Amino acid sequence: MPAIDTDLVMKLRPHLRISRHKQGRVRLRYKMAAISVLRQAQKAPDNQVFDTIAGVKKVEVSPLTFTLTVHYDPAVIRPEWWETLLAGSDSDARAVLERFQAA
Repeated sequence: MPAIDTDLVMKLRPHLRISRHKQGRVRLRYKMAAISVLRQAQKAPDNQVFDTIAGVKKVEVSPLTFTLTVHYDPAVIRPEWWETLLAGSDSDARAVLERFQAA
């Protein structure tokens, strides 16, 4: 499995927030600025970013509502890691990304 693009995820963090979360599925709302970050990295707001995370089963993108829904295995990815990844400190977010990579 390819490595997680940690720098890209860190650049995206300020432009993402959790809009709904239940175990095994997290819906992220993204700002228009996220598209700009992804274009610079030549990625799309879909599984091209998240497919490198072990435990991610599927990613659904809804460009009309500026959301993406990540279906994941809670046995591999602890649900609280999403909040830490998006709202925690930079060092805590990087630690979560390391856990994602190790999973």
